[in-house]
Amino acid sequence: MRLYVGRSAIALAGAVATAILVSSGTSVATAEQPAVPKFAPQSIVWPTASDGYLLGSCGNASCLAEVQATHDGGKTWAKAGKTHNPLAMSGEPGLTSLQFASPKFGWAYDPYLEVTKDSGRTWTKVPVPGGDAKVLQLLAASDGTYVLTSGCAIGTGICDDKPLKVWRAPAGKSSGWQQVKVPVAADDNVLFASQGSTVYLLTASFTAPNKLNTLHNGKVQSTTTITCADAEDAIVTSLAANGPNRLFALCIAHYGRGQSEKTVMVSGDGGKTLRYDAVPGTLGLGSQLAVNADGAVMLTTVTASLVYNRPALTKSWRYDQSWLENSEHIHDLVWQSATTAWLVERDAAYTPDSKLWVTRDAGATWKAVTA
Repeated sequence: MRLYVGRSAIALAGAVATAILVSSGTSVATAEQPAVPKFAPQSIVWPTASDGYLLGSCGNASCLAEVQATHDGGKTWAKAGKTHNPLAMSGEPGLTSLQFASPKFGWAYDPYLEVTKDSGRTWTKVPVPGGDAKVLQLLAASDGTYVLTSGCAIGTGICDDKPLKVWRAPAGKSSGWQQVKVPVAADDNVLFASQGSTVYLLTASFTAPNKLNTLHNGKVQSTTTITCADAEDAIVTSLAANGPNRLFALCIAHYGRGQSEKTVMVSGDGGKTLRYDAVPGTLGLGSQLAVNADGAVMLTTVTASLVYNRPALTKSWRYDQSWLENSEHIHDLVWQSATTAWLVERDAAYTPDSKLWVTRDAGATWKAVTA
């Protein structure tokens, strides 16, 4: 099941990583502008095993974001259409991510918002719900579209006096937004996941317990507290679901200098009880979690550019350091099928050298491909 970890969640781990690098005297790379390619990928989504969509551009802010589509499982890709905005650099207007609820209905977002109802051929600008300034997170689910918004102006970061808001639009609609009655502090890390008609919304905080809300049709059905194994020195960075009441959360603890202790919390009852599965190895700050329908688990890291994976029906974790350079930003990890998963390396808003990677053997090997 696809989950989305937006820039707010990535920034949570990324900000820690940057602070560590700067404080240790390590230089942080700045953006470069090499020659322009045909298409630089930024975000990928698979609403079905056959239908996939890529958001990308020419690799700099002068180009409008473009959507590529495949309808044969990734064998061939073709241009579907263009959005009305370019890709967004951090703190700038534009778009960053892509989600589709079905092969026809999808969204491009963060911080602006656009919708398509014809498989990416045409796009329509959508005002941010409630008159807020930007979209931070989005979940396209069968239950409807959920967005997290902020009233802080683009480029201003967190406004302590403006709590975040959660909104829902009915399935297949881009209007009729209603605010979801879940309190979210200005500095909370908000994570979404869904399975069928059930939506999970987790508010993770450094100063308060992590609250897991179970939603249906925008209404809170239940609220529970979930706690990382090391409650006093851990944060939740990702959330995923892969079946009825089957919920997964990624915690990182004791993070510093490119290292962290990573734990996957697993629940079979919608978060009421948890099992803690420690991930061996401390390299990298755990960033994004993805779980397929068979129970195979993958997670990406920042600072070490690793993908940890645990195949279905096993307890053994593995990772390979040979296929990516250290400290490259990897993101948009998503399963297509029981054995095939994809991710994107680097950010196309900053460089035309972003890459698309695929594994067809559940993470044992990865290969760079072009769309």
